[in-house]
Amino acid sequence: MAKSSQYVSKPLEADGSILWTPEENDVWHALYSRQIGNIQHKACDEYLDGLKILNLRSDGIPHMEELNSVLRERTGWECAAVPALIDFDEFFRLLANRKFPVATFIRRREDFDYLQEPDIFHEIFGHCAMLTHPEFAEFTHRYGQLGYEASKEDRVFLARLYWFTVEFGLIRNTDNELKIYGGGILSSPGETEYAFNSEVPERREFNIVDVLRTPYRIDIMQPIYYCIESIHQLFELSQMDIMQYVKKAKALGLFEPKFPPKEKRLVS
Repeated sequence: MAKSSQYVSKPLEADGSILWTPEENDVWHALYSRQIGNIQHKACDEYLDGLKILNLRSDGIPHMEELNSVLRERTGWECAAVPALIDFDEFFRLLANRKFPVATFIRRREDFDYLQEPDIFHEIFGHCAMLTHPEFAEFTHRYGQLGYEASKEDRVFLARLYWFTVEFGLIRNTDNELKIYGGGILSSPGETEYAFNSEVPERREFNIVDVLRTPYRIDIMQPIYYCIESIHQLFELSQMDIMQYVKKAKALGLFEPKFPPKEKRLVS
């Protein structure tokens, strides 16, 4: 079951539009304006090219159908409006059908810097640009197919693959240049600076078995990032038998976490 959220997604109108308030459009503008300059020279070329292709508006929340017309033509993908949180079954089903889940709400101003559940800014600004790239789009599609067919136990391992690639992936190319392609980083000013410049996190060479064995927490800056050499590496991975790597990771077990356990709230 999906966890509960403090936010409620907005319904689609008959024409596929969403009735955003002036405040909600202002929040998008503030988030966009703050982050667009921050990602220059940090984001990978494929992401920056994708932003140009999508031609996102800065003054208000984009219309999803306008994005979908571009995505369909480029890679056969489209955005699908969903509630604030969805379960694994629905998440993998959508990806398997080249539909990227987008929760139709935007964060409040008090949640500018951190929001545990992904909002429309995270999904569109963070992720949709990469879905214009055919090789990345194919990797995401194949991932959805595998996840939809996988057992509950195997899905937990697959979640780590998504986390350390689509959400928090880095590229270190043959010239040793570091770039960002993960949407969880690119939609967050703090994580963008931290992932790109901080000396605190480890930046490891991508190894799928290691990735599948690495625990993570969603509410902290990541202590570990995995670096691919190119987006083509993800496409090559999508053509392999990923579930064989899952079996190997399960047999080896998880690495020791690089973070403290999450504190439990005491109930009086």
